Amino acid sequence: MVLAGLGPVPAQASPPAVLQSLAASADLAANVLQPPDAVRAGTARTVQTTANLNLRSTPSASGKKLATMPKGTRLSVSATKSGWSQVRYAGKTGWASSTYLRKVAKAIRAGELGKTTARPTLRQKPNTTSKALATVPKSGIYTVKEISGGYARITSRSKTGWIQGKYLSIVAKKPGREIYIDQKYTSNRAGLTDRYWTKVSGGDLYESVNGKKRIGDIPRNSVVYRDGKMEKTAGSVKGWIFVRTQGMSGWMKTSQLARTSTAPTAPGKYSAKQVRAQKNGKIPERMLVAIAWDKEKTLIAAPALKDLNRLNAAFKKKFGHNLDIDLAYRTRATQDEYWEELGPYVAARPGTSNHGWGTAIDVPETYGYSFRGKYYKWLKANSKKYNWVHRKILEEGSPYAEAWHFEYTGR
Repeated sequence: MVLAGLGPVPAQASPPAVLQSLAASADLAANVLQPPDAVRAGTARTVQTTANLNLRSTPSASGKKLATMPKGTRLSVSATKSGWSQVRYAGKTGWASSTYLRKVAKAIRAGELGKTTARPTLRQKPNTTSKALATVPKSGIYTVKEISGGYARITSRSKTGWIQGKYLSIVAKKPGREIYIDQKYTSNRAGLTDRYWTKVSGGDLYESVNGKKRIGDIPRNSVVYRDGKMEKTAGSVKGWIFVRTQGMSGWMKTSQLARTSTAPTAPGKYSAKQVRAQKNGKIPERMLVAIAWDKEKTLIAAPALKDLNRLNAAFKKKFGHNLDIDLAYRTRATQDEYWEELGPYVAARPGTSNHGWGTAIDVPETYGYSFRGKYYKWLKANSKKYNWVHRKILEEGSPYAEAWHFEYTGR
Protein backbone atom coordinates (compact mmCIF):
# COMPACT_ATOMS: atom_id res chain seq x y z
CA MET A 1 0.00 0.00 0.00
CA VAL A 2 2.82 2.39 -0.84
CA LEU A 3 2.58 3.05 -4.60
CA ALA A 4 0.82 5.70 -6.69
CA GLY A 5 -2.89 5.33 -7.52
CA LEU A 6 -3.92 2.80 -10.19
CA GLY A 7 -6.39 3.22 -13.00
CA PRO A 8 -10.07 2.21 -12.90
CA VAL A 9 -10.84 -1.25 -11.52
CA PRO A 10 -11.57 -3.82 -14.27
CA ALA A 11 -15.32 -4.53 -14.33
CA GLN A 12 -14.82 -8.29 -14.47
CA ALA A 13 -12.61 -8.47 -11.38
CA SER A 14 -14.10 -10.25 -8.38
CA PRO A 15 -14.15 -8.39 -5.02
CA PRO A 16 -11.17 -10.34 -3.57
CA ALA A 17 -9.24 -9.72 -6.77
CA VAL A 18 -10.11 -6.05 -6.63
CA LEU A 19 -8.71 -5.72 -3.11
CA GLN A 20 -5.65 -7.75 -3.98
CA SER A 21 -4.88 -5.80 -7.15
CA LEU A 22 -5.41 -2.47 -5.40
CA ALA A 23 -3.52 -3.35 -2.22
CA ALA A 24 -0.54 -1.46 -3.61
CA SER A 25 -2.55 1.75 -3.93
CA ALA A 26 -2.54 4.32 -1.15
CA ASP A 27 -5.57 6.26 -2.32
CA LEU A 28 -8.33 3.63 -2.35
CA ALA A 29 -11.83 4.94 -2.00
CA ALA A 30 -12.87 5.16 1.62
CA ASN A 31 -15.68 2.63 1.16
CA VAL A 32 -13.22 -0.06 0.01
CA LEU A 33 -11.10 -0.21 3.13
CA GLN A 34 -11.79 1.87 6.24
CA PRO A 35 -9.75 1.34 9.42
CA PRO A 36 -11.60 2.12 12.66
CA ASP A 37 -9.52 5.19 13.45
CA ALA A 38 -9.24 6.60 9.92
CA VAL A 39 -10.21 10.25 9.55
CA ARG A 40 -13.92 10.97 9.21
CA ALA A 41 -15.68 14.24 8.67
CA GLY A 42 -15.33 16.58 11.62
CA THR A 43 -13.35 14.16 13.80
CA ALA A 44 -9.76 15.36 13.37
CA ARG A 45 -7.78 18.39 12.28
CA THR A 46 -4.23 17.10 12.68
CA VAL A 47 -3.43 13.79 10.99
CA GLN A 48 -0.53 11.60 9.97
CA THR A 49 -0.10 9.49 6.84
CA THR A 50 0.15 5.72 7.38
CA ALA A 51 1.63 5.02 3.91
CA ASN A 52 3.28 6.88 1.05
CA LEU A 53 0.13 8.71 0.07
CA ASN A 54 -0.91 10.47 -3.15
CA LEU A 55 -2.10 14.07 -3.06
CA ARG A 56 -4.73 14.56 -5.79
CA SER A 57 -6.39 17.58 -7.36
CA THR A 58 -9.92 16.31 -6.66
CA PRO A 59 -11.45 13.97 -4.03
CA SER A 60 -11.21 10.97 -6.33
CA ALA A 61 -8.71 8.27 -7.27
CA SER A 62 -8.92 9.57 -10.85
CA GLY A 63 -7.91 13.10 -9.83
CA LYS A 64 -4.61 14.48 -11.07
CA LYS A 65 -1.67 13.43 -8.91
CA LEU A 66 -0.01 16.50 -7.41
CA ALA A 67 2.56 14.86 -5.13
CA THR A 68 3.38 11.79 -3.06
CA MET A 69 3.49 12.38 0.69
CA PRO A 70 5.88 10.10 2.63
CA LYS A 71 4.58 7.79 5.33
CA GLY A 72 4.48 9.55 8.68
CA THR A 73 3.86 13.03 7.27
CA ARG A 74 1.81 15.25 9.58
CA LEU A 75 -0.90 17.31 7.93
CA SER A 76 -3.74 19.67 8.79
CA VAL A 77 -7.17 18.78 7.44
CA SER A 78 -9.18 21.77 6.20
CA ALA A 79 -12.20 19.87 4.82
CA THR A 80 -13.52 16.35 4.23
CA LYS A 81 -15.70 14.90 1.47
CA SER A 82 -16.83 11.35 0.68
CA GLY A 83 -13.89 9.64 2.39
CA TRP A 84 -11.30 12.18 1.27
CA SER A 85 -9.49 14.88 3.23
CA GLN A 86 -8.31 18.23 1.94
CA VAL A 87 -4.76 18.97 3.06
CA ARG A 88 -1.81 21.15 2.08
CA TYR A 89 1.61 19.66 1.33
CA ALA A 90 4.76 21.11 -0.26
CA GLY A 91 2.93 24.30 -1.14
CA LYS A 92 0.08 22.46 -2.85
CA THR A 93 -3.50 22.02 -1.66
CA GLY A 94 -5.22 18.80 -2.68
CA TRP A 95 -7.08 15.72 -1.53
CA ALA A 96 -5.88 12.49 0.13
CA SER A 97 -7.75 9.32 0.95
CA SER A 98 -8.91 9.49 4.58
CA THR A 99 -8.33 5.73 4.77
CA TYR A 100 -4.61 6.34 5.14
CA LEU A 101 -4.78 9.28 7.52
CA ARG A 102 -4.73 8.64 11.24
CA LYS A 103 -5.76 11.06 13.92
CA VAL A 104 -2.86 12.49 15.87
CA ALA A 105 -3.24 13.34 19.53
CA LYS A 106 -2.52 16.93 20.42
CA ALA A 107 1.20 17.26 21.11
CA ILE A 108 2.09 18.25 24.64
CA ARG A 109 3.84 21.57 25.09
CA ALA A 110 6.29 23.03 27.59
CA GLY A 111 4.55 24.14 30.76
CA GLU A 112 1.71 21.63 30.45
CA LEU A 113 1.03 18.64 32.69
CA GLY A 114 1.59 15.23 31.13
CA LYS A 115 0.60 11.80 32.45
CA THR A 116 2.82 8.85 31.58
CA THR A 117 1.00 6.10 29.67
CA ALA A 118 3.81 3.55 30.16
CA ARG A 119 7.09 3.26 32.08
CA PRO A 120 9.44 5.23 29.80
CA THR A 121 13.18 5.52 30.25
CA LEU A 122 14.43 8.86 31.56
CA ARG A 123 17.53 9.75 29.54
CA GLN A 124 20.28 12.32 29.94
CA LYS A 125 19.70 13.77 26.46
CA PRO A 126 16.72 13.78 24.06
CA ASN A 127 17.62 10.66 22.07
CA THR A 128 17.43 6.87 22.37
CA THR A 129 21.19 6.34 22.77
CA SER A 130 21.78 8.76 25.63
CA LYS A 131 22.57 7.48 29.13
CA ALA A 132 19.56 6.02 30.95
CA LEU A 133 18.97 7.76 34.30
CA ALA A 134 15.90 5.92 35.59
CA THR A 135 12.59 4.34 34.71
CA VAL A 136 9.68 6.72 35.11
CA PRO A 137 6.58 5.32 36.86
CA LYS A 138 3.43 4.76 34.82
CA SER A 139 0.49 7.11 35.49
CA GLY A 140 2.67 9.77 37.10
CA ILE A 141 1.85 13.39 36.33
CA TYR A 142 4.74 15.71 35.52
CA THR A 143 5.26 19.29 34.41
CA VAL A 144 6.93 19.39 31.00
CA LYS A 145 9.88 21.78 31.24
CA GLU A 146 10.95 21.67 27.60
CA ILE A 147 10.23 19.92 24.28
CA SER A 148 12.94 18.88 21.82
CA GLY A 149 12.76 16.49 18.87
CA GLY A 150 9.77 14.57 20.16
CA TYR A 151 11.21 14.36 23.68
CA ALA A 152 9.95 16.03 26.85
CA ARG A 153 12.19 17.14 29.71
CA ILE A 154 10.75 16.31 33.14
CA THR A 155 11.88 15.70 36.71
CA SER A 156 11.11 12.29 38.21
CA ARG A 157 12.30 11.18 41.66
CA SER A 158 14.75 14.08 41.87
CA LYS A 159 16.31 13.26 38.47
CA THR A 160 15.82 15.56 35.50
CA GLY A 161 16.05 14.14 32.00
CA TRP A 162 14.18 13.38 28.80
CA ILE A 163 11.45 10.89 27.90
CA GLN A 164 9.77 10.31 24.58
CA GLY A 165 6.77 12.61 24.27
CA LYS A 166 4.63 9.81 22.88
CA TYR A 167 4.45 8.36 26.39
CA LEU A 168 2.80 11.50 27.78
CA SER A 169 -0.87 12.32 27.48
CA ILE A 170 -2.17 15.78 28.32
CA VAL A 171 -3.86 15.81 31.70
CA ALA A 172 -7.55 16.55 31.51
CA LYS A 173 -8.63 19.63 33.38
CA LYS A 174 -10.82 17.96 35.95
CA PRO A 175 -10.72 18.06 39.74
CA GLY A 176 -9.41 15.36 42.04
CA ARG A 177 -7.08 13.74 39.55
CA GLU A 178 -4.05 11.64 40.31
CA ILE A 179 -0.73 13.44 40.50
CA TYR A 180 2.75 12.20 41.37
CA ILE A 181 4.84 14.22 43.83
CA ASP A 182 8.49 13.93 42.99
CA GLN A 183 10.12 13.54 46.40
CA LYS A 184 12.67 11.16 47.83
CA TYR A 185 11.03 8.10 49.28
CA THR A 186 12.12 8.76 52.87
CA SER A 187 10.57 12.21 52.99
CA ASN A 188 7.38 12.48 55.01
CA ARG A 189 7.14 16.22 55.51
CA ALA A 190 8.55 17.07 52.06
CA GLY A 191 8.96 20.69 53.18
CA LEU A 192 5.30 20.95 54.18
CA THR A 193 3.97 22.54 57.37
CA ASP A 194 0.17 22.11 57.36
CA ARG A 195 -0.17 19.13 59.73
CA TYR A 196 -3.07 16.78 60.42
CA TRP A 197 -3.33 13.40 62.15
CA THR A 198 -5.56 10.50 61.21
CA LYS A 199 -8.44 10.00 63.65
CA VAL A 200 -9.61 6.61 62.37
CA SER A 201 -8.08 3.16 62.47
CA GLY A 202 -7.00 1.98 59.02
CA GLY A 203 -7.14 5.31 57.22
CA ASP A 204 -7.15 5.41 53.42
CA LEU A 205 -4.91 7.13 50.88
CA TYR A 206 -6.27 7.28 47.32
CA GLU A 207 -4.58 7.84 43.97
CA SER A 208 -7.43 10.16 42.96
CA VAL A 209 -10.69 11.33 44.49
CA ASN A 210 -12.93 8.25 44.73
CA GLY A 211 -10.33 6.43 42.65
CA LYS A 212 -8.02 3.51 43.34
CA LYS A 213 -6.98 3.08 46.97
CA ARG A 214 -3.23 3.35 47.32
CA ILE A 215 -2.92 2.55 51.04
CA GLY A 216 -5.75 1.30 53.24
CA ASP A 217 -4.14 0.50 56.57
CA ILE A 218 -2.86 3.81 57.95
CA PRO A 219 -3.14 3.66 61.78
CA ARG A 220 -4.87 6.20 63.94
CA ASN A 221 -2.68 9.19 64.89
CA SER A 222 -0.42 9.00 61.83
CA VAL A 223 0.86 12.42 60.80
CA VAL A 224 -0.45 13.78 57.49
CA TYR A 225 0.77 16.88 55.63
CA ARG A 226 -1.48 18.81 53.30
CA ASP A 227 0.11 19.91 50.02
CA GLY A 228 -1.98 22.88 48.93
CA LYS A 229 0.09 23.60 45.83
CA MET A 230 -0.25 20.10 44.44
CA GLU A 231 -3.90 20.00 45.49
CA LYS A 232 -4.57 23.10 43.40
CA THR A 233 -2.73 21.56 40.45
CA ALA A 234 -4.65 18.30 40.78
CA GLY A 235 -7.98 20.10 41.21
CA SER A 236 -9.48 20.71 44.66
CA VAL A 237 -12.54 18.73 45.71
CA LYS A 238 -14.70 19.53 48.73
CA GLY A 239 -14.27 16.97 51.51
CA TRP A 240 -10.85 15.82 50.25
CA ILE A 241 -7.28 17.08 50.60
CA PHE A 242 -4.10 16.11 48.79
CA VAL A 243 -1.52 14.95 51.32
CA ARG A 244 1.76 13.28 52.03
CA THR A 245 1.80 10.59 54.69
CA GLN A 246 3.82 7.45 55.34
CA GLY A 247 6.19 8.97 52.77
CA MET A 248 3.52 8.57 50.06
CA SER A 249 1.31 11.12 48.31
CA GLY A 250 -2.38 10.96 47.49
CA TRP A 251 -5.89 12.02 48.49
CA MET A 252 -7.54 11.59 51.88
CA LYS A 253 -11.04 12.36 53.10
CA THR A 254 -11.13 15.24 55.57
CA SER A 255 -13.56 13.19 57.66
CA GLN A 256 -10.65 10.89 58.55
CA LEU A 257 -8.41 13.70 59.81
CA ALA A 258 -7.97 15.82 62.93
CA ARG A 259 -5.70 18.68 63.94
CA THR A 260 -4.29 16.95 67.01
CA SER A 261 -2.77 13.60 67.92
CA THR A 262 -4.30 11.55 70.74
CA ALA A 263 -1.61 8.85 70.76
CA PRO A 264 -0.04 7.88 74.12
CA THR A 265 3.55 8.98 74.66
CA ALA A 266 4.67 6.50 77.35
CA PRO A 267 6.70 3.36 76.50
CA GLY A 268 3.96 1.06 77.80
CA LYS A 269 4.10 -2.55 78.98
CA TYR A 270 4.99 -4.45 75.80
CA SER A 271 8.38 -5.98 75.04
CA ALA A 272 10.20 -5.83 71.72
CA LYS A 273 9.82 -9.61 71.52
CA GLN A 274 6.03 -9.27 71.73
CA VAL A 275 6.01 -6.62 69.03
CA ARG A 276 8.21 -8.66 66.68
CA ALA A 277 5.82 -11.59 67.10
CA GLN A 278 3.15 -9.53 65.27
CA LYS A 279 2.69 -9.52 61.50
CA ASN A 280 5.09 -7.10 59.89
CA GLY A 281 3.36 -3.85 58.96
CA LYS A 282 0.25 -4.81 60.91
CA ILE A 283 1.19 -3.89 64.47
CA PRO A 284 -1.87 -3.39 66.70
CA GLU A 285 -2.40 0.26 67.55
CA ARG A 286 -2.17 -0.52 71.26
CA MET A 287 1.51 -1.35 70.71
CA LEU A 288 2.25 1.98 69.01
CA VAL A 289 3.07 5.22 70.79
CA ALA A 290 3.97 8.76 69.75
CA ILE A 291 7.40 10.33 70.22
CA ALA A 292 6.52 13.20 72.58
CA TRP A 293 9.45 15.52 71.74
CA ASP A 294 8.91 15.09 67.99
CA LYS A 295 6.66 17.77 66.42
CA GLU A 296 5.16 15.15 64.11
CA LYS A 297 4.34 12.85 67.05
CA THR A 298 5.70 10.03 64.87
CA LEU A 299 4.41 6.56 65.77
CA ILE A 300 6.90 3.95 66.96
CA ALA A 301 6.75 0.58 68.71
CA ALA A 302 6.13 1.19 72.42
CA PRO A 303 9.16 -0.74 73.73
CA ALA A 304 11.55 1.14 71.44
CA LEU A 305 10.55 4.53 72.80
CA LYS A 306 12.38 4.34 76.15
CA ASP A 307 15.79 3.83 74.56
CA LEU A 308 15.01 6.36 71.81
CA ASN A 309 14.28 8.92 74.54
CA ARG A 310 17.68 8.13 76.09
CA LEU A 311 19.40 8.49 72.72
CA ASN A 312 17.66 11.78 72.09
CA ALA A 313 18.63 13.15 75.49
CA ALA A 314 22.31 12.47 74.72
CA PHE A 315 21.95 13.91 71.21
CA LYS A 316 20.28 17.06 72.57
CA LYS A 317 23.01 17.51 75.16
CA LYS A 318 25.60 17.33 72.38
CA PHE A 319 23.90 19.50 69.74
CA GLY A 320 21.35 21.57 71.66
CA HIS A 321 18.24 20.26 69.90
CA ASN A 322 16.21 17.10 69.48
CA LEU A 323 16.81 14.42 66.89
CA ASP A 324 14.91 14.95 63.66
CA ILE A 325 12.65 11.98 62.95
CA ASP A 326 11.31 11.54 59.44
CA LEU A 327 9.64 8.13 59.60
CA ALA A 328 9.33 5.24 62.05
CA TYR A 329 6.42 2.77 61.85
CA ARG A 330 5.42 1.86 58.31
CA THR A 331 2.39 -0.20 57.34
CA ARG A 332 2.45 -3.26 55.10
CA ALA A 333 0.47 -1.58 52.31
CA THR A 334 2.98 1.28 52.34
CA GLN A 335 5.91 -1.13 52.10
CA ASP A 336 4.22 -2.85 49.18
CA GLU A 337 4.07 0.51 47.39
CA TYR A 338 7.73 1.22 48.11
CA TRP A 339 8.75 -2.20 46.78
CA GLU A 340 6.73 -1.71 43.60
CA GLU A 341 8.07 1.77 42.90
CA LEU A 342 11.66 1.62 44.11
CA GLY A 343 12.82 -1.98 43.89
CA PRO A 344 15.13 -4.07 46.12
CA TYR A 345 18.12 -1.73 46.25
CA VAL A 346 16.10 0.97 47.99
CA ALA A 347 13.08 -0.73 49.59
CA ALA A 348 13.08 -3.79 51.83
CA ARG A 349 11.07 -6.77 50.67
CA PRO A 350 7.52 -6.47 52.08
CA GLY A 351 7.25 -8.32 55.37
CA THR A 352 10.92 -7.90 56.30
CA SER A 353 11.38 -4.19 57.04
CA ASN A 354 12.09 -3.19 60.65
CA HIS A 355 9.84 -0.22 60.00
CA GLY A 356 7.02 -2.76 59.77
CA TRP A 357 7.55 -3.58 63.47
CA GLY A 358 8.04 0.06 64.44
CA THR A 359 11.62 -0.73 65.50
CA ALA A 360 13.44 1.53 63.04
CA ILE A 361 13.72 5.25 62.49
CA ASP A 362 14.70 7.32 59.46
CA VAL A 363 16.28 10.72 59.98
CA PRO A 364 16.06 13.34 57.22
CA GLU A 365 18.28 13.20 54.16
CA THR A 366 19.96 16.50 54.95
CA TYR A 367 23.70 17.16 54.95
CA GLY A 368 23.98 16.98 58.74
CA TYR A 369 22.61 13.44 58.69
CA SER A 370 24.56 12.39 55.59
CA PHE A 371 27.62 10.14 55.70
CA ARG A 372 29.82 13.24 56.04
CA GLY A 373 27.53 15.10 58.41
CA LYS A 374 28.22 15.69 62.09
CA TYR A 375 24.90 14.19 63.23
CA TYR A 376 25.44 10.94 61.35
CA LYS A 377 28.99 10.57 62.63
CA TRP A 378 27.88 11.07 66.22
CA LEU A 379 24.94 8.66 65.85
CA LYS A 380 27.14 6.05 64.20
CA ALA A 381 29.59 6.22 67.11
CA ASN A 382 27.13 6.52 69.99
CA SER A 383 23.71 5.12 69.13
CA LYS A 384 24.65 1.54 70.05
CA LYS A 385 25.02 2.65 73.68
CA TYR A 386 21.25 3.15 73.64
CA ASN A 387 20.34 -0.03 71.71
CA TRP A 388 20.10 1.74 68.34
CA VAL A 389 22.47 0.82 65.50
CA HIS A 390 23.35 1.72 61.93
CA ARG A 391 24.14 -1.58 60.25
CA LYS A 392 27.32 -2.18 58.26
CA ILE A 393 25.40 -3.18 55.14
CA LEU A 394 24.00 0.37 55.02
CA GLU A 395 27.38 2.11 55.14
CA GLU A 396 28.71 4.30 52.36
CA GLY A 397 29.92 2.30 49.36
CA SER A 398 27.36 -0.46 49.79
CA PRO A 399 24.68 -0.86 47.09
CA TYR A 400 22.20 -0.57 49.99
CA ALA A 401 23.82 2.57 51.46
CA GLU A 402 21.46 4.55 53.71
CA ALA A 403 22.87 7.12 56.11
CA TRP A 404 19.41 7.87 57.47
CA HIS A 405 18.32 4.43 58.74
CA PHE A 406 18.80 3.23 62.36
CA GLU A 407 17.37 0.11 63.99
CA TYR A 408 16.38 -0.80 67.54
CA THR A 409 18.13 -3.85 68.98
CA GLY A 410 16.68 -3.89 72.49
CA ARG A 411 14.45 -6.58 73.99
